[in-house]
Amino acid sequence: TPYKMIIHYQALTRRILTHPRIRRDFSQWSVDSEKGVVCFQGKPRYQTVIGLEIHAQLDISTKLFSGCPVDGNHRGTGCGSTSPTSLSSSSSLSSLFQKPNTSVWPLDVAVPGVLPRLSQEAVQAAVLSAAATKCELPRVSRFERKHYFYADLPLGYQVTQQRWPLAREGRLRCQRSNRGNKKAKPSKKSRMAGDDDNDDSFTVRIERIQLEQDTGKTVIMTNPKTRRKESLVDFNRAGRALIEIVFYPDLRSSVDAATAVETLRSLLKHIGTCSGRMEDGSLRCDLNVSIAPLENMDQEKTSITTQNKDHAIVQHTGNRVEVKNLNSLRQVQLAAEYEAIRQAEAAANGSPTLQETRTFDVKTNQTVTIRTKEVAKDYRFMPEPDLPPLILNEEVFGTPGMDLEGFLESNLPELPEDAQRRLKTSYGLSDYMASVLTGDPPAIELFDTAVHHANRQLTMDRERKKVPETVANLLCNELFALVRELEMQRLIEEGILDGTGETSVRFSRVDGNQLGEVVALVLEGSISNTMAKQLLRVLYEESNELKQFSAREVAQKRGFQLISDSVELAKIAHRVIAENPEEMERYKLGGKFARKITKFLLGKSMAASQGNAHPERLNEVLVEVLEEIAPLSKE
Repeated sequence: TPYKMIIHYQALTRRILTHPRIRRDFSQWSVDSEKGVVCFQGKPRYQTVIGLEIHAQLDISTKLFSGCPVDGNHRGTGCGSTSPTSLSSSSSLSSLFQKPNTSVWPLDVAVPGVLPRLSQEAVQAAVLSAAATKCELPRVSRFERKHYFYADLPLGYQVTQQRWPLAREGRLRCQRSNRGNKKAKPSKKSRMAGDDDNDDSFTVRIERIQLEQDTGKTVIMTNPKTRRKESLVDFNRAGRALIEIVFYPDLRSSVDAATAVETLRSLLKHIGTCSGRMEDGSLRCDLNVSIAPLENMDQEKTSITTQNKDHAIVQHTGNRVEVKNLNSLRQVQLAAEYEAIRQAEAAANGSPTLQETRTFDVKTNQTVTIRTKEVAKDYRFMPEPDLPPLILNEEVFGTPGMDLEGFLESNLPELPEDAQRRLKTSYGLSDYMASVLTGDPPAIELFDTAVHHANRQLTMDRERKKVPETVANLLCNELFALVRELEMQRLIEEGILDGTGETSVRFSRVDGNQLGEVVALVLEGSISNTMAKQLLRVLYEESNELKQFSAREVAQKRGFQLISDSVELAKIAHRVIAENPEEMERYKLGGKFARKITKFLLGKSMAASQGNAHPERLNEVLVEVLEEIAPLSKE
């Protein structure tokens, strides 16, 4: 069959390109991962130019046109078509673990006589995604058919929005990671200024976002009887709602390409429209890679960065090569670098790169030809006759009188960039703390609640100034650790999570009010930082038994209380001094000896109190007791 011919052609191509006598020698070529400059024998020759096409599977409850239920946890309920008998029921586990071909309705496999009906939920999720990427949203968009043959596409065409997309002209602001020091923090001056504008950020433009249906999934496996490889098709994914996000060729390096993918993945996860799990195909990336000759061959490793030169370099690129279906950030980076070197070597040898589609072989870390690249006319685009134009009105948004602005105001959460800026400017948090909180949207809400509750219980401005930093430290360091230790494994064992999810405080048994009260106890001097950690663990582990008590009441019942009474502290100081007569003789020498012995006795006194003494009050009382027992000369 034609499909088997494609599979055999891919395998043959892979064997030819990796044969020792035919394999190209790239040993003298290198590429700068961060600047994208391709060098021959250390001399800059070409600049890498990269565009992205990202397919994000919308996290909704039904498929795009058939209304077939989809497995997983979702934001709401779609508006699918009337319900023929479904072969599966929704579960809490990812569709990755679903049996093949058990979540399929007639429309998904092109049974004649069934008409599509657009999911309202899919449109809403796509609109939120477009707004989060700062896209323009025209009121009217249209669907069309994109014709091509493949075994996992039963209809023989894909319903998409190539010429009349849902959204256009967006932008995505990305922040490069601080390589080699992931927890590096900015200077105090930059934190107080809340300045985001630095050399480690860049913006990539988005050309369009289109709503379309997903294809089935091809699985190649060995038949246990014949011991021959067979290509099988699972149609559970066929008809799932996708958004395709097409970027302009603004990226110049493999690191920036991977950063852009990760930034978009985090953004879609943040707003709840896509799970972003590349490992199971929820988010897939296609690379468009080409190269352009550098104007100055003698300038070492210089990337063209000004706007005019950047525009000029795009005009002089060769044919672009598309690398399909990359499902990890490492694959994105490796594929971009290999393709840049391969094209540079071909251009240097007078063999211009063909416009083609390739795939990435994870065994060899090389790209392999699939087919020559089709152009738009090859797909025979035509308007979809069974679907009317998509109009963004109250019918789509599900509320009478609701327009686009009202829908976004009601449903679009605070975006990560805005939240991070607010956390730094309003609360003075470091870049690192702000990024940890924005990496988990429920943590932002819990943080705001805790800060508000702590401020209500504190009366002194000096104490209130320390609230945000104290809350952030306990939340990021202690509460996240408790969730990871005591919650995640239980959720996996109960089938609520499948083991690939990240730690989130949405599973926490300690809420913002409790955390805020613990912080107030610390700052007012009732408990120490060590006690605060112990108290959080008690509140977490015994949440059911202690739910009717406040954190302050639990601290009193369990004995989490600093000793601040002067009489009690004086007794401790007298006992420690009596147990250390030799040190007291040295203390009487005065000067540096007195200062050193005072610190020594303070540590001994704190140990004698088992860490329960108020540090500042203990220091004051100890000094008074020493002056009383062994007054030093004023000279």
